[in-house]
Amino acid sequence: MKKITLKKENLFFIFVFVLLAVYMGVFFYLNMAKYAQHVDSDIAAEALLAREMWETKSLTPDNWIASTERHSFGMPGLAALFYGITGSMQIAVGIACVLLGGSFAVVFYLFGRRLRLSRLAAGIALLVLCAMPINGLRNEGQMVPFLMLSLFLFAEYYVLHSILLFLSIMLYLFLREKTSFGLRAKEGAAWLFLFCFAAALSFEGERCLQIVILPLIITEAIFLFVDTDKFRKKPDRCRLIATGFVGTMVAAFLITSFYSGRIEYPLYLLAPSEVTERLFKEVPAALLEGFGIAGKAKVGNFASVMQLLIWAFLALGGYGLFLIYRNKNAVPARQRQGLSMLLISLGVTCFAVVITSAEPAQNYFFVSWFAAAFVTGIMVDYFQKQGSFFAKVILLAVCGFALLNLNYTYKPAMFTEDNLKDYKEVADFLVESDIQYGYGEFWDAARISLICDGSVTMGHSYRIEELGMYYWLTSTEWYPPNLPVNMRTAYVVRSEKKEAFEAQFAQSDEVELYYENDTFAVYLSDTNYVTM
Repeated sequence: MKKITLKKENLFFIFVFVLLAVYMGVFFYLNMAKYAQHVDSDIAAEALLAREMWETKSLTPDNWIASTERHSFGMPGLAALFYGITGSMQIAVGIACVLLGGSFAVVFYLFGRRLRLSRLAAGIALLVLCAMPINGLRNEGQMVPFLMLSLFLFAEYYVLHSILLFLSIMLYLFLREKTSFGLRAKEGAAWLFLFCFAAALSFEGERCLQIVILPLIITEAIFLFVDTDKFRKKPDRCRLIATGFVGTMVAAFLITSFYSGRIEYPLYLLAPSEVTERLFKEVPAALLEGFGIAGKAKVGNFASVMQLLIWAFLALGGYGLFLIYRNKNAVPARQRQGLSMLLISLGVTCFAVVITSAEPAQNYFFVSWFAAAFVTGIMVDYFQKQGSFFAKVILLAVCGFALLNLNYTYKPAMFTEDNLKDYKEVADFLVESDIQYGYGEFWDAARISLICDGSVTMGHSYRIEELGMYYWLTSTEWYPPNLPVNMRTAYVVRSEKKEAFEAQFAQSDEVELYYENDTFAVYLSDTNYVTM
């Protein structure tokens, strides 16, 4: 077989680059023009936090109740700046997410190039990340895959941790290969930057430990074990520079552990029977859901075809892993090491979810997509060097899937006008009624606030049929006694809970039904009943 010629490789690269440009344009449009059509309340709450940061002039507002992490240095902190400039939460978070998602894309491409992938292979790996995720199980109204929510659209949850992971792997592998002791100025600057980056993310919670620092520790322990012949000989002092880098990352976490404002989310060890259930059922199912395999699609329709293609992609990835670790001489050591570090990071997450009470949600296993994309890039280079036509097959398959997914996932997402229609109707009614504060259950309240761009602030009630504040991603300023009890107040109730809600006021006529649509009923009162 003939190798892909330089001319053909350039044509492939141009086509891949064009597809990447199209997807980046789609992400830009969705962030800037369709933000309020696709958010859930977790995402919407980050926009409200950005507003609080600007109004209180603090990255850690005392009035804000965080969830599992205190997001001080992520998207909300950046969006707060743009909120101060634009006065719009939707525009502010849209700009912030575009910048963060774009930064991640650049870092991931540079990661591939630094680990000696060709331009074409690094480009196809990035295209896999952008174009191959499809809808799996999703929250109400969620039309785009959760990986995209995490990295490119409404980028908050994992984008900075992912950037730190790739930058740390690049510097660690570079330091392992040093042949002279000492650091040049730019190497020291990169080291200091990553230490500060890790410290900033560690201030927020323990996710940095899980995704970046623990995988670095495990990787270094394994590599040291091999490099020192099972710890029987002293390592070369140049080799210890990489060890020192890992040590400083650990120090970043330990130093920040003394910060009293860091969120410590309670986790509990599971019983053996529960661990078995997690290991053999729940975690594998969550991994597959993360790849978009949701089932419940009629065989032969578009959704089932797309899910079957993902099955084929997973089979290709498994074959790629077999080739990479079997033919070690045909794959650069740095690529195997980088891939191993991604797999270790994924393994740490899987282990933590298997043995603890952490929810086995598909979004926690996002690193699996990084590994899959990187394996695809390695395979393109591997088969290209072998002169195999299979390199072309992989390239054409990924590009073809990217075109299909524009129609399957992103055309509906870009052109929807009524994805959250019932929420928009409620928001419009509240604005027209000159309501400033209202309450609903968590999954509804923050969405309504963002859809009306903060014109109405919606606090959370844990259960709307038993009014009481829900201490989760909200501000204490939105509840009495920080608000007056005697004030015009709205209560947004799901239709199926109307009777339970009204039962609280059976002996009173102070709460009246004023508006109703297919999903919600809106009650108004001159008294605020939701206190802290």
